[in-house]
Amino acid sequence: MEGNRNLRDFLEVIRKAGPRYYAEVNQPLDPHLEVGVIQHKLYKIDRNPVIYCPNIAGSRFPLVTNVFGSFELLGVALGMEPGRVDQGEILHEYRRRENDLKPALTVPAAGAPVKEVKLLGDKVDLGILPITFHAPLDSAKFITIANMVCRDPDTGILNVGVYRHEVKGKNELGAMLLPYHHAGVIARRYAELGRQMEVALFLGHHPAVVLGSMHRGSQDIDEYEVMGGLLGEPLRLTPCETVDLPVPADAEIVIEGVIDPRSMVTDGPFGEFADHYGEPRSAYLIKVKAITMRKDAIYHDLDSAHPEHNIAHVLGMESAIYDSVKRVVPTVKAVNCPASGKAIFLLYVSIRKTLGGQGKLAGLAALSTASYPVKTCIVVDDDVDVFDEKNVLWALATRMVPGRDITIIENCAGNALDPAAYDETRLKTGSMQDYMIIDATKPLTLPCPIPITPPEDLWKKMKLEDYIKGFVR
Repeated sequence: MEGNRNLRDFLEVIRKAGPRYYAEVNQPLDPHLEVGVIQHKLYKIDRNPVIYCPNIAGSRFPLVTNVFGSFELLGVALGMEPGRVDQGEILHEYRRRENDLKPALTVPAAGAPVKEVKLLGDKVDLGILPITFHAPLDSAKFITIANMVCRDPDTGILNVGVYRHEVKGKNELGAMLLPYHHAGVIARRYAELGRQMEVALFLGHHPAVVLGSMHRGSQDIDEYEVMGGLLGEPLRLTPCETVDLPVPADAEIVIEGVIDPRSMVTDGPFGEFADHYGEPRSAYLIKVKAITMRKDAIYHDLDSAHPEHNIAHVLGMESAIYDSVKRVVPTVKAVNCPASGKAIFLLYVSIRKTLGGQGKLAGLAALSTASYPVKTCIVVDDDVDVFDEKNVLWALATRMVPGRDITIIENCAGNALDPAAYDETRLKTGSMQDYMIIDATKPLTLPCPIPITPPEDLWKKMKLEDYIKGFVR
């Protein structure tokens, strides 16, 4: 049986697309900080390719990072052709695939590439992997883009999510499961039952599969079926060696273990998504029982303080927001969590306004779904391109009256990692946050000036490369 499309297939597509999409490091890198410096230096010059690092000191395995480094890479992950990705179409393609659930297939270990190497018992050693130290004040090395699989003890439904895991020893990992995470809810239930919680972490698969683990659905949805939908084919699963959980047969690496949810360890400090360090927190401890992998496994890394972290989550969040707004404003056109807002603090929504007050209503629906960390929502008319920030700011400048169109909602559930939350209580609990809605739509009942737009036929017909010598996009 042929395997699923996997990380290697994606890398081949990206390699062929050229240096805009793929960069290979030609020198050895120290896993202590150097990988992140390369990634951030590229971002500083507005370059966001997938970065392949074949030589990481202390490990025989290569490393790949920045797989979700741009919105365009998300489109390529969903099957769009490099160079032809329209950001406005990415969410619609994601939503189409997200709703096309595909039950997974089970294959024996003999047909699973992730079983080519098996390390059990005393042979388990996380030190063989090129796990990186991302930020100078981090407490340790962290695995940041592992997909953790567990099982709800009451329903038996599998849950898959991305969490961070601090390396505690050769066979121990932390597990940062916040109370509102599905896995956090499940862990508390295991603690109530006085039972250990089996987990498996898989690393390195086609990015469409990884996107599925960040799906924003309810806890009773099997993310493996969502992954199949995003991948476009049923996901191949195979049983673990030491725990009763299935894992993707075509992954690069699987780490199996057990959590005693009644005992906790400390996690952090850690370089967070908002470019600030998070304070030490309480976390669970995974006792690693086995590592299985391909014989030439590729380690997938993600720098949590790089925009890639937030971009990886953005489609699941945008899809949930779109659904929520559509329920109250059926004429919603698009939503965008722009890179300028770290792809997570700021939100743009466009609607075709049919009733007065719909701008504010759309903003309320969007923020109630996004919750934290999104704290500002700008709503514009459907003639404004929410993927063109200059166009959004034009609407803000020409259609918004501050005293009429800005709404502040005070003292709502918030985010302790918001760097603007200076209040001591907020920093400790993250329980309070203010939200802002800016209605930059035109009033329906008043005459409005007609905006100047280029003739549509000529705009589509005239290509700059045909008229300007040496023009390169």
